[in-house]
This record gives sequence, C-alpha cells and structure tokens, in this order.
Amino acid sequence: MKRYKYLIFDADHTLIDFEADEREAFKKIFAECGRETDAEMLTRCRQWSVKTWDDVGLSNVGDETIQRTYHDLYRSHLTLLFGRIFSEYPVSMRAEEAGEKFLRYLEEGGEQVQDAEEVLAALSEANGGEYRICVATNGLHSIQTGRLRQLEKYFYRIYISEDIGVIKPLSAFFSRILSDLEAKARECLMIGDSLDSDIAGAEGAGIDSCWLNADRRPNKTAVVPDYEISRLRELLPILENADK
Repeated sequence: MKRYKYLIFDADHTLIDFEADEREAFKKIFAECGRETDAEMLTRCRQWSVKTWDDVGLSNVGDETIQRTYHDLYRSHLTLLFGRIFSEYPVSMRAEEAGEKFLRYLEEGGEQVQDAEEVLAALSEANGGEYRICVATNGLHSIQTGRLRQLEKYFYRIYISEDIGVIKPLSAFFSRILSDLEAKARECLMIGDSLDSDIAGAEGAGIDSCWLNADRRPNKTAVVPDYEISRLRELLPILENADK
C-alpha cells in the first residue's frame, strides 16, 4: 500500500526557477528602455532584488504583519526595487511602471528546475503515475499560474496563497489544502526548498516533509524535515522505499 496519496510541491526553487525568470524580466525591461544588459548588470539587479525583499520583510514569513500584508507588499516593494536599480542604471522609465511591467514579464516565465518535468511525469496520476500532484505556493495568482502553465498537465490541484488568503507556513493554508482534498495529513508529503515556509508549515500541519536542499546548506533551525534531497530525482527512491 502506498504511504502517500498526495505529493504537494512548492513552486519557486522547487519546480520553477525564479532567478531565471526574474533575469529575463530584467532584460526585457531594460530592452524597452533601449539599454543592453550584461552579466555584471544582471548580477547587481539580483543583489538589489534580494536586499529589497529582505529590507521590506518579505523573507520573514513568520512575522504576523508580513503574513497579513504579504501580497500587497509583494506588489508595492517593486517600486522600491526599481528605484534602487535605476539609481545605479539610469533609464527613462519610472520605477512604478517598471514594477508593473516586471510582474507581467514574470508571468511569461516558467524556466524549470533540473529534473522537474521528468520527476512529475514519472509520479503524476495524470500521466499514468501513482500520485496526485499538487502545488502549494506563496505568490500572486496571475504570476504563478502563468509560470506553471508548462507543467500544469501533471497537477491535480494548484494552491496559491493569494487565492487562499493566507501564506505558508500558516496552518490555515495547509488546513485549506487538506479540506479541499478531503485528505488526511498522513496521506500527504510536502516537498519544498524553504525550511521556514514549506517544511515548518508542513510540520505544523502534521504533514511529512522533504527538504530540497540544492545548495547542501546546513540546517541551523529547529525545523526537522522527514527527508532531505539535493535534486528532485532523489525523491523517486524515497517514495519507492516509503511504499514498501
């Protein structure tokens, strides 16, 4: 008998590559302004992106204020981001306009993480596999659905925090998933790269978890995943052994 019926995957850094999609969005914005980009410039944009995300608190998903304002802050922080980028690389476009375009360009993304489609194709009930594949992601509906479109044929359900009204790791997020699936926590496995949102959230909901630790970084938190992998394909033998 299978131990798990539902496999719940995070999206960014688990199935789809946010940095790659972000990089393409930056390139398109500067191209509109008639300015070419190079590797150094795109690296600086990425550095500003990480700093701005952290500065406004979006990385602190455990904070109650961030939990309440996450989606509005996601949109509004882009004006600050492009204000910083354009102060270093001046162009004629306003920061507010760049933020709006950035969101639209992200929707066109969907660069996949290594092994993503191969693993989903092997596991998905929709493709002859044994598991119902779900996605559970923090983010905006239009962006995440756009970026997941190339993989959606493998999915049984997609859960996006903007639609649910709360973000991971809140228990209400996972309760909504279990209720919608009419599933028991023990029937599910959460796979994600974030200890703070994916693994901690699953732990709080009584759901087993698998930490995708692609960089093999040490776990310095109190959160303990049930499994740990560095590549998605390593999930396959874990599931095979779990079902014995």
